Amino acid sequence: MKKVKAICSVLVVALAVMSCSGGDDSSSTETPPPGGGGTVTNPTYTANIKAIIDANCVSCHKPGGENSGVPLETYAQVSAKAADIKIRIEKPVGDPLVMPKGGKLSQAKIDLINKWIANGMPN
Repeated sequence: MKKVKAICSVLVVALAVMSCSGGDDSSSTETPPPGGGGTVTNPTYTANIKAIIDANCVSCHKPGGENSGVPLETYAQVSAKAADIKIRIEKPVGDPLVMPKGGKLSQAKIDLINKWIANGMPN
């Protein structure tokens, strides 16, 4: 009988510890440093994507910019062009269609943008 009580006590303690460990919180939206990077469960435009676009795209994709015909200054503009953005950021360096011009985003930033698109582009 003492063994049964001991086993039950161990199981209760183990369950209590496991329930306090945090577990998987699918609503988590950990925010990485500005410009992307880090682990993000559910990226949003405001918390994660806007900083990447502002730092790497807006200088050309704004009124008066080299690509002013394709502005990327707002959530509506970026989300409307998400499919094109996905294609262009995945092009290899040297491809004339790679964006941003003059370089390539880090793989972490590309992955973050792709995750945002796959998750339905939440604002």
